[in-house]
Amino acid sequence: MVKSKALMILAVLVLLFAAVSLSGCLGGDDDADNNTTDNNTTVPENNTTVPENNTTVPENNTTTNGSVTVVIGEDGPEPSYFVTIKDQKFNTASLSISKGETIRFMNTETRNFRHLYHSEDGAFEDFNLNPRYSATLTFDAAGTYKIDLLNYYTNESFNDAGSTLTVTVA
Repeated sequence: MVKSKALMILAVLVLLFAAVSLSGCLGGDDDADNNTTDNNTTVPENNTTVPENNTTVPENNTTTNGSVTVVIGEDGPEPSYFVTIKDQKFNTASLSISKGETIRFMNTETRNFRHLYHSEDGAFEDFNLNPRYSATLTFDAAGTYKIDLLNYYTNESFNDAGSTLTVTVA
């Protein structure tokens, strides 16, 4: 009788241990990449809208205002320059390029940090990128362009050195 009670208690403990051990497998993980693709550069359809008070990226993922053409995703032109974003900062503070050249921006954040890309002078409509997604900007007019990296959820600057990129187009 005592032996069967001990076996029953042991079995219950083993089941509880297994349930607790496996419970972590059922939940989500903030670091999990739930929106990857084969080459990790395509923006899924559900990630093309920017927060309230901003504009929505058109269905073909391309916007232009005459001086800068933005293409969200991998369909953009071949870039002349590549800029990565990590820790809420651009990997460079400035670039000098020629008229007609293209820059590919890639959000390389390791956590789920979506950023809003904002033109201080309105050279392009604000757009956002999830981690491991990219966009190309083609600069068709000479001038100096300031691009701010903003918090997607608050539309506020990160106020860190490196959260603004100055592009000089000759």
